[in-house]
Amino acid sequence: MHKILVVDDDPDLRLVAETCLSEAGYQTVTAADGDSGLRLARSERPHLILVDLMMPGTHGFAVIQEVRRDLSLRGMRIIVASAKAYPADIRKAKELGADDYIVKPYDPKELLEKIRAALGPDAADIYIKFWGTRGSIPTPGRWMLRYGGDTSCVEVRCGERLLMIDCGSGARRMGLSLAREFAGRELDLHLFVSHTHWDHIHGFPFFTPAYLPTSQITVYSLHGADKSLEKVFTGQMDASYFPVSLSDLPSRLQFVELKEDVGLGEVRISHFQLNHPGLAVAFCIEFGGKRVVYMADHEPYWRLTGDNEQNRRRDHEIDDFARGADVYIREAQYTDEEYSVKRGWGHSTWKDALNSAQQAAVKQLLLYHHDPMHDDDSMDGIVAQCRSFMNEHGMSFKFLAAYDGLELRL
Repeated sequence: MHKILVVDDDPDLRLVAETCLSEAGYQTVTAADGDSGLRLARSERPHLILVDLMMPGTHGFAVIQEVRRDLSLRGMRIIVASAKAYPADIRKAKELGADDYIVKPYDPKELLEKIRAALGPDAADIYIKFWGTRGSIPTPGRWMLRYGGDTSCVEVRCGERLLMIDCGSGARRMGLSLAREFAGRELDLHLFVSHTHWDHIHGFPFFTPAYLPTSQITVYSLHGADKSLEKVFTGQMDASYFPVSLSDLPSRLQFVELKEDVGLGEVRISHFQLNHPGLAVAFCIEFGGKRVVYMADHEPYWRLTGDNEQNRRRDHEIDDFARGADVYIREAQYTDEEYSVKRGWGHSTWKDALNSAQQAAVKQLLLYHHDPMHDDDSMDGIVAQCRSFMNEHGMSFKFLAAYDGLELRL
């Protein structure tokens, strides 16, 4: 049963909303002002908040902003119910994070339709946040402010299920965020590692939840070429390199070497091997009828060993793995000019990413794993070239270059 919090200073309107929602099968809680509404949002964790704008103390606009800032309230839906019918107020509420707006007095049927739309299959079942989008090595500095300098780390939430893809230096900030959100509570995290090259695991020793006894962390990846997955993680925290050993961590760690799909309740995670020195895989996360594909560190077969039937088949298999993805996170480290001198290093060009997205008929492509030499101006130039290339070749999928801090909701 979905729980709905009604925040309104008018007792008659609270009663109308509560009666309407209860009769429709929703569990309801109510608050008479913004401050008590925020307290109830944190303690009751409703699926949706129906909030007025004009209230004493903390008004509705401030409630919306606070809910969207509070990581513990992530994914909560917000509908504004207000007598203010000005387009400017409606626009501002949605800019601040409201999912919908209804003008009072409203028809209860209209309210229920808006609530069902917000909570239904089109609601944000999947939440994605990029904590690190850089490849190879962290790149701090004023030249990297807009796209960021942390290496590979992506948070994915499927309903209440918490996933993490790769554990580059972006894992430090993600860990601090999770520690604040889950302070004093159990954290169950599933970490999927595409491969164990340095830039995809070197954030783990600085990942705060690993130092908390309330954390259960399950790490998934392939068995290494010459050692187990657990030994790889143990090795990077050897006393020669780091003052804390893996065995000293108070969190509950489990290592799972991938051989088949992983099922986590309603979430399914599949993997596919990529063309990169050593062992590397792409991941496909499926939940609620949506698909997120993550493909870091891949060099097209035709580029490396020539355009022949066997390589075309292998490249088509890569595209098939991403087929129809709602979000395709794809490594695109090089320009054509850079690739000409870095052939065999295991990476793609931005043209490879665009062509793969087109062949796979994805809905949205996000360029990822940016080269450490590509500062903000360089990235802006690549984005402009991508858009021009897409226009020239009739590519209509959504496109964006991922950056540290980018959030998506599906």
